[in-house]
Amino acid sequence: MKIAFKAIDYLLQNPSELNLVALNKLLMIGIPFNAPHGFKISKINEEVVQIDLPNRKLNQNHLGGVHACALATLGEFCAGLSILKHFKISEYRLIMSELNAKYSYQAKKNIVGKCTQHFDKEQIQKDLNEHGVSNQTLETIIYDSDNQEVAVITTSWQIKNWNIVKTKLR
Repeated sequence: MKIAFKAIDYLLQNPSELNLVALNKLLMIGIPFNAPHGFKISKINEEVVQIDLPNRKLNQNHLGGVHACALATLGEFCAGLSILKHFKISEYRLIMSELNAKYSYQAKKNIVGKCTQHFDKEQIQKDLNEHGVSNQTLETIIYDSDNQEVAVITTSWQIKNWNIVKTKLR
């Protein structure tokens, strides 16, 4: 597991086109729940994480639109990677503690989630250094291919130093 974490850290810190392909493949294996959805990380930099999600049968609800749970998962995925871009998974355990979804438009086309990183890295690092844990809330805005806002997914995260995590990885 530690080797995979180091690989994820490296790919997030060096998001070239080739490395994004590798990251997409690695995370498809590492997060099997996300694999069937067809997520594709299309952009990662210091300010934003962008992930594309196709409107295909597997992601649709009974009305033929993108299912609410697929949108929520997209929002969670974007926000989680936004944090991991700055706080390495090899050093910190990231776990979602809360999710809120506000749906505003039925997505009938391919969609994209964008999480702009609005957080105080220095404060989080200070919390981690002093207490070993920090909490952070992020917002992911989801758009369809016509740039129509579809949903806003707000997620809260606990970032914790692996040294003080009590539960073990499988």
